[in-house]
Amino acid sequence: MSTTPAVPGAPLPGAPLLDVRDLRVEYRSRGRRTVAAVRSVDLQVAPGEVVALVGESGSGKSSAVRGIMQLIRPAGGEVRFDGQDLTTMGRKELRRARRDMQMVFQDPFSSLDPAMTVAEIIAEPLMVHTDQDRKHRRASVVEMLELVGLRREHADRYPHEFSGGQRQRIAIARALVLRPRLVIADEAVSALDVSSQNQVLQLLQSLIAELGIACLFITHDLAVVRSIADRVAVMYLGRLVEQQPTEELFSSPQHPYTQALLSAALVADPRVQRTRRRMRLEGELPDPSNPPAGCVFSTRCPAAIDVCHVEMPELLPLADGGRVACHLVETVAAAPGLAVR
Repeated sequence: MSTTPAVPGAPLPGAPLLDVRDLRVEYRSRGRRTVAAVRSVDLQVAPGEVVALVGESGSGKSSAVRGIMQLIRPAGGEVRFDGQDLTTMGRKELRRARRDMQMVFQDPFSSLDPAMTVAEIIAEPLMVHTDQDRKHRRASVVEMLELVGLRREHADRYPHEFSGGQRQRIAIARALVLRPRLVIADEAVSALDVSSQNQVLQLLQSLIAELGIACLFITHDLAVVRSIADRVAVMYLGRLVEQQPTEELFSSPQHPYTQALLSAALVADPRVQRTRRRMRLEGELPDPSNPPAGCVFSTRCPAAIDVCHVEMPELLPLADGGRVACHLVETVAAAPGLAVR
């Protein structure tokens, strides 16, 4: 009985939609030194899955996104989307691939062209990637406006006439109008007030589920990802230090840096907020151009021992399918005063 041969480069059944392997992103500083912003990052996003990439400012999250989208060419590694390596593509091939990979940017005040109407902003991807005529583009714009909770009469207004939350809804409509397979939301709610954050997060969550879209959600705030993400990857100084399913990460964080991030997040119950133990980090994020030897977190880790300062830990598998890069993974999980509850 004959079998159909696999198509070279085609994704295998069950393969991730986005598969990032050993991604490295580097910059040249003014002194001509090489700054490694992203170092050997592996990250996967399955079809329909929401993965949050979390870390404080300067951890390399946005550089990783730029490398994934090929807005800057990585210094090394592979970025496979639907089985095809984006790092080997030319400009025309990348343009076609980006039809299925769209972004929602951080600041809705600067990411929307103030000289364009809302209809023109949302229709722009259709003009670039499709041959729809004006009538069909207008219908698509109206459909997207209503999908994100705005009205058809908003189509002919300008960005300055809307609030921050409404502008981000317009940005989401622009990203989704092509019905992409993957959306990358880069700090998409950090510029909004708390009320608008919650509304935009709920909107994203419902649209992702309704349209079956995969999402890579970038944020510095762990508190905003619990309701939206299936898995969380924690980044520190250009490296991933922990990846776990969301509930497991919140209930049993393994890496001291993850524990510190969760410790800093606000809790809705004021009684719990007042009584819970806080884990405070000393010092600032090290200079990426001169990272510490050994574990990148060793200079701020309250549990670091001698090996942490000389040897970089590997991402080790956990029982729940997650991974953690810590020499003290068993000790950290049991040490009093470190676990966050």
